[in-house]
Amino acid sequence: MTDRLTALLHEEAEHLAVPPPHAAQVIARGRRLHHRHQAVTGIAAVAVVATLGVVAGLLGGMHPDRAAEPAGTTDEHGAMFTLGTTVFYDGGTEHVAIDDKAVKSSYYTSAGLLVRHGNNNASDGGGPQRFSLVTPSGTVRHVSVVTEESVPGVDPAQPYLAYTEVTDGTVEVVVHDVAMDKEVARVAMPGDFTWGGWSGPPVALSGDTVYVGSDGVTRTVDWRTGKVGTTDVVTGGYPVVQGGRTVGRDGDNAVVLDVATGKTLLAIPVGQYGYAKLSPDGRFATVDAKDGKSFTVYGVDSDTTATFDGYSFGYGWTPGDDLFTVSKHHVVTCSATSGDCVTGDQVIPSEGGGVAPDDLRLANQTYES
Repeated sequence: MTDRLTALLHEEAEHLAVPPPHAAQVIARGRRLHHRHQAVTGIAAVAVVATLGVVAGLLGGMHPDRAAEPAGTTDEHGAMFTLGTTVFYDGGTEHVAIDDKAVKSSYYTSAGLLVRHGNNNASDGGGPQRFSLVTPSGTVRHVSVVTEESVPGVDPAQPYLAYTEVTDGTVEVVVHDVAMDKEVARVAMPGDFTWGGWSGPPVALSGDTVYVGSDGVTRTVDWRTGKVGTTDVVTGGYPVVQGGRTVGRDGDNAVVLDVATGKTLLAIPVGQYGYAKLSPDGRFATVDAKDGKSFTVYGVDSDTTATFDGYSFGYGWTPGDDLFTVSKHHVVTCSATSGDCVTGDQVIPSEGGGVAPDDLRLANQTYES
């Protein structure tokens, strides 16, 4: 009977178009349950199937090639992503290997691409999380930070990695300069952390401020001065801050907010269940269509909009704010303002080494669970 029920759920999922859930909301709600291995049922199961389908289909060509007109992309280094333990950069034309078993995620910093890796590609129960820095010239440097089940934060304009550790019940915010490979700050903060299964509360980094998702409130830590405060602008739980901006809801609108002032910078009508996601520097916001077949990119500081096929989760951002995806073994790079796309000539292989050789992960994308 259980097998039959599972089959029916999968059959229903194939006929439903469900937009992928907002990563931060799903992570925060799921972690509060403290039951990571419970069966997922109903609409949640459909959403998971839909999201996994996006990732699995990227190399196989889930997203059709768009216009062949030059995209006029702004980024000198192009798309960055990992396949297995191989890091591709310069739009996929160059690559280097990470000396480990699997890659978990990667992050843009001013010093290069920071890669989080370990014994497997899991964030939960995956053991030690090690870090390497891939510089713009392609040199791979070991970073002497090892965490376990923690969610780090970076600011693409800075060379810093922020994360938390819990020592004798006290949460400490740690900031590490990945260019110098040196810890530059460690700040103890008040409050408890009991709602998630991570080793410490998740964080976001923007400027000199680390946003910490502690129990009941988002705390702010100025890591240079050690001053600790709170904010009601950033949603509690799993903090999301990009370029001094965050996202929220106001009635049937998804809104982009200035975290310092709380001012609404952009309001997008999305209905009851819609949400927005930000580009790494907060200059653009994306909203998926209700039918899950397309998404729209909005300029936060301009009136530009551009619509693309597929789920937004299937696309990443370059450091220069162009969108990209990997379709039919080629990198497709698109202008976020005009929607024009260009397909690269470089052929991307099917596998890239390690224990999960066909695992494709886009830089600066959220892969927490």
